[in-house]
Amino acid sequence: MSGSLLDMLLRLSPRERGLLGLMTGVALPLGIGFAVLLPLYEARQAAEADREEAVALQAWVAARAGEAQGLAQSVIPDQAYEPIGLSGIEEGLIAANLRGALTSIGTESGGVIALRFDSVDFVRLATWLSSAHPSWGYTIQTLRLEDIGAPSKVSARIELSPAR
Repeated sequence: MSGSLLDMLLRLSPRERGLLGLMTGVALPLGIGFAVLLPLYEARQAAEADREEAVALQAWVAARAGEAQGLAQSVIPDQAYEPIGLSGIEEGLIAANLRGALTSIGTESGGVIALRFDSVDFVRLATWLSSAHPSWGYTIQTLRLEDIGAPSKVSARIELSPAR
């Protein structure tokens, strides 16, 4: 096999042999570089960009958490209110026109009040929570909101525990 390869090379002119050597020595490594190394380089660049984005997102979330903690400390009054009870919560829901959206309301051990809304207007619920919360005498122990696919409608689960 090497004899036939040598015969083929000997039949080529010196110029053709030089071009073949140039292709073998330069073009082949370049082809391998572009076929193998360039995709690896691009994948590394994409991974570094994703990492930088994740670090930036983590810093942003930490900053927002710090702001929220500062806001929570400035919004919550120094005086403690007595819990308004189940009927007081229900009166607030009626006043905010949310009673019809309430699926269930009940008390659990330790004076915890559980509210469930299967489909409620998000803006109305958020307004009610932010306007009534400090004077309830309760802290929001659990707040879970889920998108239900309807515009401005969410499913909500809220647990309120007495502030002590």
